[in-house]
Amino acid sequence: MFGFVIALVAGFLTPHAEAPLARPAAEALRRVIRLEDGEMKLFSFIIVMLIAGLLCALFDTGSPLGVMLGGAIGYFGLRLSAYAKSAVDGKRP
Repeated sequence: MFGFVIALVAGFLTPHAEAPLARPAAEALRRVIRLEDGEMKLFSFIIVMLIAGLLCALFDTGSPLGVMLGGAIGYFGLRLSAYAKSAVDGKRP
């Protein structure tokens, strides 16, 4: 369960990790692989999920399915909560 929470937080922090983590890492890897601007969010997600995986290994917690599910829910969390709110309010499209 703790691994799920770690991944949930990591997924939520993905957009915030783009500038301090993903862009410098992409610049360092530029000789090997060139990343387009549209790929930065995915690259940021990969980096934070690697960090989440390392933390889960360090604390010996979480399963691969739980970590990926937590990351996905964390990444789309604001959109999912907006959808749930609109569904409760009866304004669902």
